[in-house]
Amino acid sequence: MLAAHSPLHAGAVRRGEVAVAGGTIPFVMAGEGAPVILLHGWTLDHRMWQPQIAGLGRGFLLVMPDRRGHGRATAPGDLAREADDVIAIADALGFGRFALVGLSQGAVVALDVARRFASRLTGLVVSGAPLPSLVARDEVIDLPAYRALVAAGDVAAMRRDWAAHPLMQTHTPEAAARAAAMLAEYDGRDLLTPSDPPALPRDALEQLAVPVLALAGQFDTPWRRACAAALGRVAAHGRHAEIAAAGHLANCDNPQGFDAAVGSFLRLCATPREKPAP
Repeated sequence: MLAAHSPLHAGAVRRGEVAVAGGTIPFVMAGEGAPVILLHGWTLDHRMWQPQIAGLGRGFLLVMPDRRGHGRATAPGDLAREADDVIAIADALGFGRFALVGLSQGAVVALDVARRFASRLTGLVVSGAPLPSLVARDEVIDLPAYRALVAAGDVAAMRRDWAAHPLMQTHTPEAAARAAAMLAEYDGRDLLTPSDPPALPRDALEQLAVPVLALAGQFDTPWRRACAAALGRVAAHGRHAEIAAAGHLANCDNPQGFDAAVGSFLRLCATPREKPAP
């Protein structure tokens, strides 16, 4: 079901939703061209991608869902089901093949889609992906503490602590305002449902059968930057780049740089005789 208007970008954005296990996944669409589905990070929602509408929307049809447990999604959080959710969106919109972009936790979901449904993807972009199978983890996210705060009804304290985490630090006033607006509406419900992240062992990442662009912001955490570089090296059809003057939320900090890197890569993926080389 699509509507003709959204507050994201009046007159240019359409809304829809798809039924999935346990509820619905809403999404917004903007632009025109080859289809691209974009998956937001944890505690955020589809509004994370608003900066991409002006840039990538000129050459691609952008589909931006609220992932399970986030935004207006009624489907409960469950990382293991999210790859199926992406395919459900693509099927509902009639996409035989499509490109996929994911940031942070959304990047984990995107890699799971690539692992399980490679034939559906023209190309894959992941930014700030956490990949402990490639690089020993030295970054702490205290999910049990956050879960306890949410369970006790103190979501405000959870939000305050997460807002101070290195992964939530932004580098422009616009990015800071965008991140704060989304976090202010995060309710923590995904933390209260059982959810195991999909397995992404090294051999699965090495054998990905789609072109992969692994990104990180110049000011992302050292571990996330190392993960991006490692994925660019080990993926069979991988490449790596850093987005200048950007932190973990690279698409918000430097939209022009992010859009240029992603757009160039996806256009190359869409050209049959010029597939990105390893």
